[in-house]
Amino acid sequence: MRTALLRITARLAATALLGGAAVFSVGVLPASAATGTVVTDSGLGVTIRSGNAVSFGSVGTQPNGSVEIDCQLYGEPVTGKFGRSLIWDHVPGKGYISDAYVNTGSSGLVAPLCTSNPRADKAIAWYVAHSGSTAYQGYCELAAETSYGKSGIWASAKADWNDAVARGVAHRGDLNPPKGALVFWDIGAPYGHVGVARGDGYFWASSVNGKIGLAKLPYFSSYLGWAWPNF
Repeated sequence: MRTALLRITARLAATALLGGAAVFSVGVLPASAATGTVVTDSGLGVTIRSGNAVSFGSVGTQPNGSVEIDCQLYGEPVTGKFGRSLIWDHVPGKGYISDAYVNTGSSGLVAPLCTSNPRADKAIAWYVAHSGSTAYQGYCELAAETSYGKSGIWASAKADWNDAVARGVAHRGDLNPPKGALVFWDIGAPYGHVGVARGDGYFWASSVNGKIGLAKLPYFSSYLGWAWPNF
């Protein structure tokens, strides 16, 4: 968790380094853009990737110091200088860096959500490739994790949902989940059910007519809501 002391220290350091430039830059950035300060223990900067997960290839390095952020999105959790974060920052014309290494003065979003989500696209593509498969019947959580290149994170969909509730990030009852969000139901007690939202009111999951398929929300009974994957 980012402490007030870390935020104040980083902001003072950035101001000292940038001096008058910080003042004269007002109005240069788009109204929706934000700035942050990259801080790494090595001093070498943070890896810029082609997507919002460490599995995406490196496309360069963002050096320590001020950085422009035109949009943000949720992706693979990374633990860095400022704790553990699911947020990734898009650096214009370059790529994505983990917000765990960027002091923005907040542990939440400070810029608009990006219109694209490379990690979510890969997860949805996995479901599309496995459409009609019965291999994951009774293993909905494993299917969701596998679509994101993970496995063995949660024992059940309900455990995954309960984690989101405990962290205060569960969007209860919301039938408009963004692309890539996990969608949950309280069925098949005590295990629950989970799928991945397509971002247009539809979702992919196992057990859609007895197989992996696409359906419109809420489809199953006892819809719980959605949350970004914490893996």
